[in-house]
Amino acid sequence: MVAPGLLALELTAAVVLVSAWLSLVHRRLEAIINLYLVQSAAVGLIAILVAYLYSAPDLYLTGLLVLGLNAIIFPWILHRIQREIRVPNEIRMFVSVRLSALAGLGCLLLAVAVVGPLTPLAEIPAAGLLPISVAVVLMGLFMVSTRRKAFTQVVGMLVMENGVFLAGVALTYGLGIFLELGVAANLLILAIVSRIFLYRMNDTFDTVDADVLRSLEG
Repeated sequence: MVAPGLLALELTAAVVLVSAWLSLVHRRLEAIINLYLVQSAAVGLIAILVAYLYSAPDLYLTGLLVLGLNAIIFPWILHRIQREIRVPNEIRMFVSVRLSALAGLGCLLLAVAVVGPLTPLAEIPAAGLLPISVAVVLMGLFMVSTRRKAFTQVVGMLVMENGVFLAGVALTYGLGIFLELGVAANLLILAIVSRIFLYRMNDTFDTVDADVLRSLEG
C-alpha cells in the first residue's frame, strides 16, 4: 500500500504534468495563465511534500516562495498586463490544437524514454519526478516555439522554469535555500522586465503579435 505522503506527491506531480499539457491545447490566454497558477501551486506543494517526506527543511521556505511568487504574484502580473495592454484572449498558434496535443504526448514519451531509465540509478528517492520535470520543460519550449503572441511565449518560459525547478527538487532537494532565493529574485526581475518589454512593444508597434513584429525586421 502506498503511503499517504507518497500518494499525495504522485498526484501533485500529475497535476503539474496535466496542467502543462492543457496549456498546449487551450486557446484562451486567461485560461492558460490560470493553468500556470495551478501548476505553480502544485510545484510549490511538491517542494513542501519532499521537505516533509525526505527531511529537507530548506525546501519548506522554497516551497512557500514558489507559492507566493509563481502561484500568486506572477499570475496577478500577467493578468494585469493582459488587461492594461488589451492582449486578445484568443491565442494564435502556428500549429493546430490536435498537433499541439500530440506534441505534448510526444514530449512526455520522449522524457520517459530518455530520462526514465536513469532514475533508478539515482540515490535520491525523489528522482522519480525527473521525467515529469523534463516533459514540462519540453512542453514549455514547444509553447514558446509555436505561439504567435510574445505574451504567450513569456508564459511558456515561465512553464519551462517550473520544470527546471522541479528537476532541481527531484535531483538535489532544491540545491539549497540560498540558490533558490537567487532563482526567485531572478524570476521576479524577469517578470518585471517582461512587463516593461511588453509595454514598450505595445506602445511602439501597437501590437505584441510575433508575426507582425517579424515583418518589421530589416
